[in-house]
Amino acid sequence: MGDSKSAAGAQRTELNQAERSSFAVRPRILLAEDDPVSSAFLVEALRGMGCEVEAVANGELAREVANERRFDALVFDHHLPGMDGDQALAMLRADARAASQNAIAIATTAEPDPAVHVRLRLSGFAQVLLKPLDSGRLREAFHELGVECQRASLDPAVALDDAAGLRASGSIHALTALRGLFARELGTLADEWRDLTMDSSALAERLHRLRAACGFCGALALQSAAMKLSDALGDGNPARNEQARADFQRVLLETREALECPSPQLSPREGEGDSREALGG
Repeated sequence: MGDSKSAAGAQRTELNQAERSSFAVRPRILLAEDDPVSSAFLVEALRGMGCEVEAVANGELAREVANERRFDALVFDHHLPGMDGDQALAMLRADARAASQNAIAIATTAEPDPAVHVRLRLSGFAQVLLKPLDSGRLREAFHELGVECQRASLDPAVALDDAAGLRASGSIHALTALRGLFARELGTLADEWRDLTMDSSALAERLHRLRAACGFCGALALQSAAMKLSDALGDGNPARNEQARADFQRVLLETREALECPSPQLSPREGEGDSREALGG
């Protein structure tokens, strides 16, 4: 019995490794999440990473869809209506006819208990991610598992307004330097996000400082998202608060990606110099 289980496990590993090498440019992801706000955020985050996403709201439907269609990865919440995520995954793994029998699986859970995480891993999940989940940790988990997502083809101008940044900073050289510092600040913010979500006062203070930096760098979309989240923190509406946090995380991801693609407009052409006129300001 033990030998047969070991052989099955080895076969599954080999199949997963083969699948990793043949992932499409846009990996297909099945998301099972019953909370509407969390589902909306995860769908946006996954699509922002370049994935194709299908979302369902209960475990039984997740099992049915994964039985019928092949997905590159499964992202299942631990507790789901009808059937928990680990139950759905166990049934998929046991069914040789299931189209997504060997898909890489990631569990999400709000339970910090290490014993729960161990149990989920033993049930077949390759990663267990603790909620509240930020988009950076989600991308990191996919990378660690070999699911390489194509970055969304964002127009950097959607996240960064070069003309506004130049007006605020005074010169291309100053704006470029400020955006370098800003990129590092956003990376730190993403790393600290989980702790900040546990302390509304600390989050409000951080957002206040961030809004000023956004203005100097022309990050108007992130500035707007920070203002909306700041307002939501104090209005006592949990649903609005959660939606504002999800929107902020999405725009934060877009802004970080835009900062990794320097604007050609910030490279003065010969004879134009380092001036506002280089952007028509």
